Amino acid sequence: MPGERPITRNALLTLGVVAVVALLLAWVQGAGGAKLNDTLALFAIWGIAALSLNLINGTTGILSLGHHGFMLIGGYVTALLILPDSARQQISSSARSAMTPFTLGLSVESWFAALGLEALTTPGTLWVRFVVALFIGGLVAMLFGLIVGIPSLRLKGDYLAIVTFGFGEIIRLTASTSLFAPFTNGALGYAGVPSDFGKSLGWTFALLGITLFVLTKLKFSSHGRALQAIREDEIAAEAMGVSLARHKVMAFTISAFFAGIAGGLWVSYLSAARLDFFLFFLTFFFLVAISVGGTGSYTGVLMGTAVVVFVQQYGDPLERTYPLETWFAILGALVLAAGLGGAAFRRRKRLRPVWHPLTILLAGIGAVVLAVALLFPDAAAFDGTFQAFGMRRILLAVLLITIMALRPEGIMSRAEFSWAWLLRERRAEPSDDERAQDAWLTNPDLNRAGAAAADGAAGSAAGSAADGAAGAADPVEPYDYASDHPSAQGDPLPRALLDDDGPGAHPLLERGTKPRDVQRHGVAGDPDFHPDAPDDGASGDADDDGGDAGGGATDDGDEGRT
Repeated sequence: MPGERPITRNALLTLGVVAVVALLLAWVQGAGGAKLNDTLALFAIWGIAALSLNLINGTTGILSLGHHGFMLIGGYVTALLILPDSARQQISSSARSAMTPFTLGLSVESWFAALGLEALTTPGTLWVRFVVALFIGGLVAMLFGLIVGIPSLRLKGDYLAIVTFGFGEIIRLTASTSLFAPFTNGALGYAGVPSDFGKSLGWTFALLGITLFVLTKLKFSSHGRALQAIREDEIAAEAMGVSLARHKVMAFTISAFFAGIAGGLWVSYLSAARLDFFLFFLTFFFLVAISVGGTGSYTGVLMGTAVVVFVQQYGDPLERTYPLETWFAILGALVLAAGLGGAAFRRRKRLRPVWHPLTILLAGIGAVVLAVALLFPDAAAFDGTFQAFGMRRILLAVLLITIMALRPEGIMSRAEFSWAWLLRERRAEPSDDERAQDAWLTNPDLNRAGAAAADGAAGSAAGSAADGAAGAADPVEPYDYASDHPSAQGDPLPRALLDDDGPGAHPLLERGTKPRDVQRHGVAGDPDFHPDAPDDGASGDADDDGGDAGGGATDDGDEGRT
């Protein structure tokens, strides 16, 4: 029916896309190659972590820098509970092992055996034990998220970011201490974690879909709108009845839960659990993904994650050894592109001059360096080679700086993908801007007769053409502002500012309806203004000519005294 949302059509389109994606993933899993398979699995795992971080940073507006700590908790718990017997025996036989018989006995398989569920302890039911271990890992991470979320009740901004970063580092460093070494095996960690799930495109993308579904539903629910209200203005949100404490802690706990899920998949993807797998660089990658894609947009977060994963997986050529002339040519090309990009940016923003001296300088230096590197590759200055370690992370950092400088809201800003947007169809329901505009047009206080007359005057040009076609017998008179506003005669202010019906009118500029033929001040001795003054004969002329305004009254007073 017209006016209703095409829910059925959107559901069918979504199911169709899901089916196509499932077929493509099945094909890649079977014949796509190990590199592509690992890349897609890594995209799904980091996508879960980035989506969960976006719930805090994007939706709630709290800068959190300790996400790698939540992933560590979920990863270690999952690895400990799912570790096979062969790996446990190897750890127990190691002289450097810090684990105890109690901690080595912590496994989902032993729990099922104790409960008499022998059917769930076979190799064929490993996925059941993995799901249970993954869920427990998420719950433990959620518990630590609750602990981290409590300080957020009193802190905000940079202070809260420092606290979250401190919690993340505390979790990572204390995992190797003697207090937690029986559970984490110290710096050795675990080896032999089953990789059947972390590198499975079916498992990783299924969990990514569940995470995206839950977080999207949360975003557009009443709780999600409360989180967005906190992001926009905490004081206003609290004044509207939003519980800041409850919603902030809720955001931290839900985000930590999905971070723990991502950590469990991460250790399965790497087939091991070690402390150096959970460095701060993980959080940095997720922050780049969120910033590039769009803070607050889950669609944009997935796009940013795809960019980060592509650079990490296919950026190997950036870190190889190349001759110096090649590096100088690349450097010159980048500087030249920066100069040209700056000019294009100024042209798009209509900034003048388009060729700013800085853009000219960048383009000139880049062109000279590029030309020298290409025309004189055998020069003595280019003898030697260079290998740029960490160039992929440098590239991501440059990308982050560029996005923050040119488009701080990210690619998608806060918008989300929808079928209506893709099909370019009009909304069945008006947007918030359209509702506001309709409210202004239908408000009788804002649309008085004067405004209608002004609008008619503004549209007289368009109407005159139609009236002219009808005939010159009924000409349209131009709108006379002075006839409707006598106080505006001779007023030095622009009429648009004096028109109280106009959208830019200000009540302080209204002149009111003061009659202009009334004299409000007189000369000395005028009995109309100074009744106690003695009558010296000058009042007669003043009375006769009292209707004259301004200087006329002064002249008449002079004549009376004469």
